Amino acid sequence: MADRPPKLYASDKTRAKSSKPKKQKNSFSWLKFFMPKISLGWLLGKKKKSAGQKTDKKSKKKSSGKTTIRWMLFKLFLTLGVWIMCFGMLTVMWFSYDLPDTDQLMVSSRKPGVTIQARDGTVIGTYGDLFEEMVKLNELPAHVPQALMSIEDRRFYSHFGVDVIGLVRAAYTNYKAGRVVQGGSTVTQQLAKNFLQNQGKYSIHDKSLRRKIQEVILAVWLEMKFTKEQIMTMYLNRVYFGAGTFGIEAASQKYYHKPAKYLTVYEAAVIAGLLKAPSRYSPTSNPTRSHERAMVVLTQMHEAGYIRSIDQVLQQKHDEIDEDRIDIKSGNFFGDWVYDQIPNLIGSYDEDLVVVTTLDPFMQNQAEIATQAKMEELGKKYKTSEISLVAMTPNGAVRAMIGGTHYGKSQYNRATQALRQPGSSFKPFVYLAGLESGMTPYTMISDEPFSLGGWSPKNFRTYHAVGEISMADALKKSVNTVTTRIAAHVGGPKIASVARRLGITSEIITDLSICLGTTEVTLLELVSAYASFANKGNFVSSYGILEIRNKKGDILYQHQDPDPIQVIKLHYLNQMNQMMIAVIEGGTGRGAKTGFPTAGKTGSNADKDAWFIGFTTNLVVGVWTGNDNNAPMIKNSTGGRIPAQTFALFMKPVLTANPPVGSLLISEGQAAGSLSSEADDDGIIQESKVEITPTMNDPIDSASFDKMMEEAASE
Repeated sequence: MADRPPKLYASDKTRAKSSKPKKQKNSFSWLKFFMPKISLGWLLGKKKKSAGQKTDKKSKKKSSGKTTIRWMLFKLFLTLGVWIMCFGMLTVMWFSYDLPDTDQLMVSSRKPGVTIQARDGTVIGTYGDLFEEMVKLNELPAHVPQALMSIEDRRFYSHFGVDVIGLVRAAYTNYKAGRVVQGGSTVTQQLAKNFLQNQGKYSIHDKSLRRKIQEVILAVWLEMKFTKEQIMTMYLNRVYFGAGTFGIEAASQKYYHKPAKYLTVYEAAVIAGLLKAPSRYSPTSNPTRSHERAMVVLTQMHEAGYIRSIDQVLQQKHDEIDEDRIDIKSGNFFGDWVYDQIPNLIGSYDEDLVVVTTLDPFMQNQAEIATQAKMEELGKKYKTSEISLVAMTPNGAVRAMIGGTHYGKSQYNRATQALRQPGSSFKPFVYLAGLESGMTPYTMISDEPFSLGGWSPKNFRTYHAVGEISMADALKKSVNTVTTRIAAHVGGPKIASVARRLGITSEIITDLSICLGTTEVTLLELVSAYASFANKGNFVSSYGILEIRNKKGDILYQHQDPDPIQVIKLHYLNQMNQMMIAVIEGGTGRGAKTGFPTAGKTGSNADKDAWFIGFTTNLVVGVWTGNDNNAPMIKNSTGGRIPAQTFALFMKPVLTANPPVGSLLISEGQAAGSLSSEADDDGIIQESKVEITPTMNDPIDSASFDKMMEEAASE
């Protein structure tokens, strides 16, 4: 059988099949390009086989399945990228349309700074926003910005405004700790946050998502617009370092009293450590915490390679301690009091000021020593937690002020703000009213129990009634029943008038209880009123500011002593001073003896307040102790204890350094009827034979008392 010849032509069926027109590919479609059809088969790279398709292994290997998958993935990610980019652009536009002009970063907008000085030029405190002139980065030693970067932003020179690595690290650290212990914001972000707050966009406590997004957008924009050196310069000049200081120069002057270019490595570490919590790590109010924080900064600087040895830095700190620098720690209460008075003296102001005050650093230091010593010695024993002290000259110049035991814990000034009942320290006004009503220090008055309408004031437990005693002895021993009878004789309105005349400005009650000190007063106004006894009977208004000037040296205010106004006649003044001298020499104020002629009066209020106000010819001092919540101290916590003893501890070194000149008693001939004519050769007060109205010695019934009060009110 002959071999079949090869086919030279295709069959009709095959020819017909091959002659069919090929299906044309679809034209390009953006919709299909950006919205590809995704199926499981497409993801696996599989294609459906036609009925007549041959399964040829070689042709399957040559298929373009892999190329198709890559192409489709490329289109998918390109699509997502385009949408994300569009959404991102819209987001940026939405959150950045109201961002402030960044050119304002080079302009300082602030409240004027105020520097408070003692009378010798010592800086007591600084207030306001203390920006200084812009300090350039190249003017500072390298360790100043390095200290900030080591603790705040170690990758400052490598990120684009947002530190992604730092954010991841902070998130992981916080996750492990279970709370926020680390932040991831950069110096640029902090500058952006500071700028937004200063421009009034957000409050300091705002933590909204919008603020965070705007902060990031602004940080990236700052990195695009400014160099790293410019950003660091702006940051160093604008960031808040506590105590009213903005910028590295102000902080350096505030805490170390020198320009920032002279900061040591340790000092730079202390200032850098303030950024976390300025009040908590302040070197002035919390030196221990400040040092601990500085050690953290130094450790970070060492790890970053900025310093070689921490021990070397600490040795340098020890070698550079300035032992001559004066630091008045407790002067903050006085500084606050003075600062609040500035607008009343010069009106509103928009420039930096220097305020020279009456404060005496030596006296202020002695006041701090005395109050601290007595509170440590007796505070727990007598269950008292607070103490205040005011010292002023007889003309009202405040030389020292203690407003509480710890300014860092409470800025409430118990010398100028606390209204407390003065108790028996109010009695000098009652006795002066009695003298002005015709009584004398030798007038004999019953010390027997006194009762009116259920009110029966008691004497101190150690006092035993003797029937009647002189007015002078009654003040010396602080006999309440005698004081009450004097008040009944002169009337409450008369006592209130005397107190107001001498300078008590608080609201005064006028019923009979006024005589035992139920009217609430501040320590400052009570001391000012007593100052009239030391100022020859002239009215005294306390003051703390001598001069206010601007940085150019122009004087905006200068204190002028007012013309004297006589509020106590010399005759009565002499009598009152000798009676109050007797209080210290042999009465309730014996604990206040100083070795110099001193007068004064103790006071207490049901164990809730204890007072002593005393004076010499050159100084008037008041001391108060008690509890802010009015909790009682131990029983019989009188003014003769902690207050009188604190007074003596303060006055002894002060008077030794500045001995009083002259006498509290007016010499014979200056005033008619002075006590010198009534005293014997030893200066002992003799009992007077002057008769007092029978009403004072006899029991007083309600009707008689009411009639007496009406007569007193009509005078």
